[in-house]
Order: sequence, then C-alpha cells, then structure tokens
Amino acid sequence: MDLLKTVFGIDVSSRKSNVCIMVNGQKVNDYAISNEMVGFNQLLDDLKQVTNPQIIFEATGVYSRRLQAFLDKHEFRYVLMNPLEAKRKTKDDLHQNKTDKLDALYLAKLQSEHPQRLAYVQSEEYQELMANNRIYEQALHDLITNKNRLHKAIQLTFPEIEHLMANPRGKNYWSIVLRFPHPDIVLETKEADIIDFLKSLSGIGEKRANDLAQRLIRLAKLAPKRDLEILKSIPGIAENTALRIISELGDIRRFKNPNQLNAFVGVDPQVYESGSLAAHLSISKRGTAIGRYLAINQIQSAKKARNPCHIADYYEKRKRSSETASHKKAAIASIHKLLRTIFALIKNDQLYSYDVAKHNQRFLS
Repeated sequence: MDLLKTVFGIDVSSRKSNVCIMVNGQKVNDYAISNEMVGFNQLLDDLKQVTNPQIIFEATGVYSRRLQAFLDKHEFRYVLMNPLEAKRKTKDDLHQNKTDKLDALYLAKLQSEHPQRLAYVQSEEYQELMANNRIYEQALHDLITNKNRLHKAIQLTFPEIEHLMANPRGKNYWSIVLRFPHPDIVLETKEADIIDFLKSLSGIGEKRANDLAQRLIRLAKLAPKRDLEILKSIPGIAENTALRIISELGDIRRFKNPNQLNAFVGVDPQVYESGSLAAHLSISKRGTAIGRYLAINQIQSAKKARNPCHIADYYEKRKRSSETASHKKAAIASIHKLLRTIFALIKNDQLYSYDVAKHNQRFLS
C-alpha cells in the first residue's frame, strides 16, 4: 500500500504557473512551467510518477481553464478553489499573514493539512455546453460594446436618425443606419431609391416605406448643417467651436427641456437634503467637462466679439453686481443662460438675434 500523500499546489498566472510538490506535508520540489503544452507535459511527467496525486489550484478564469482542460483530458482529479475562499482558508487554517502571497506553497500546505473537496468533473457534453455558453456571453458583451460605440459615432454624424423609428434598436433600424450613416447620403439619394431600399426590409410595405422615406429626408435636412449655422450665429462661437459643441452635445433636440441639457453638461446644481434642510451645493460635474470648457470659451470670446451678445452682458452684470462675486459663480450662471439660449434656438430653428434676446428674456432665459 502506498502511504505517501503527494500534493501538487499550482499557482496559475497569465503566462506561467508555479508548482510546489509536497510529500506527507514536506516540500520536496518547486518549479515554474509555461501555460502551454510544453509546460503541461513537464507537469504530466511528474504526475505520472505518483499514485493518486492530489492537485490544487485557484479558478483564475481563462488561465486556469487551460490547465483544467489538460487535467480532464488525462483524467486527473483536482481541487479547484474559489480565490476568495482560498485566501480565507489559508489565512484561518494556516495562520497566513495578510502580507503573505497566496502561492503554490500555501495551496499545497492547505491540501496537505486540511484536504479540500475534489471538483466535480462534468461529462464532456456539459463541458462543451458550458464552453459554448461562455463564448455566447462574450459575443453578447462584444455586441453591446459595439452598439454603444456605434451609438456614439451616430451622435457625431447623424444623431437625428434616432428619431426615425419608435424602436431605434431593431434590425431594420440598424440596416437603415448602415445604408444612411450621414445626412448627406440621404440628401444625395433619389427619394425613389430610398423607398425601394426601405421596401426591401422585412415587414415594410409601400405605405410604410413612403412615410419613412419622407421622415428620413426631413431629419436629414435638420441635421448638423443647420445646427452649425445656428450656433455660429451666436457671438463668440466660430466654426471650430460650433463643430466641437455639436460633436460633444450631439442632437440637442433629444432633450425635453433646458434642465436636461444642463445636467448632460454637468452644470446642474447638487442638492444636499437632511430632514427639513435643503441646500444647493456646487455644480454636479456629472456631464462632459469639454462641454463646460467650450461654454466658458464662448463667454470669453463673446466679450471680444464685434456683435453684441446678451450672455456677455449678463456675465459683466453679474460681476459688477457684487464686489465679492467670483468669476466661477458668474461663469456658471452665464453657462446656464448660454445653454438655455442654444436649446431654444435649435428647438425653434432660429438664428441668434441680440434684439430678440434682450426683449424676450422669458423666451431665452
């Protein structure tokens, strides 16, 4: 009868694994192997020298799965430890210090002194199902990531297209986006050709295709070219700044009110509430820092612009209203007014007018 108890503690990392061999609680060898067939075969040679070797390692995701697959292929049983459980057990059972590294030696000691339950090895069919499910989960994650990236790209090229359909996420929607990723492509395409393309999509008939084509053309005409013209009409906003504002804020028409736009840019006030006390703190800064920078840049440029601007007037008035008024408070208040102005002009498809702004503050404030 073989009375020797041989334990292989394996510390798995990305490129290599450290192996510690203990016999009856005494360390007899340690070495490193590469995490590929050459290294695994080196480990296999040692495992075959032992009767009923006990193998223990942590579940480290994709790295440990390669070792698992190799051991399963050669029909070796093993202990697969949850990393958190392994740390707790080595600390509690082996009096490990917090600063000690959880390595192959500690894993081997744990199995030698406090044997852990062997991992349940499922049949090949279930293992294949599990592997395929992991591939599916990764593919699903990649799909969501790519859709989010595509959404951001659309915000730069043709944000209005998101208003084309009630469900801007279905297969037909993405087919239309792929065919018309920019408003210029819509406007350069004959209406009849647009209708033919839409009719080729699943579930879209003649009437629906005509309605969608008309709506797509209208949205293309609303797209950033008009927004660019509107923004450039505001004193202090040149073409470069206007393009950056559009790129950063996207389609402003998607906001229901100016407060939502303020929140997106991050100049909405934080509110502290405790019992019956409510106090406004500093701005939230939850939104885009670039958007806040561009707004401040407009205010500074507007003061130097030849054409008068009610926002620059407002900023100077706030600064003069109190000797202690800080630039920051005046700037934030002016950013609010600028964003409300931008929101109102684009929503109403109007160019900036100093006279209208001065005499219709209820409309633009």
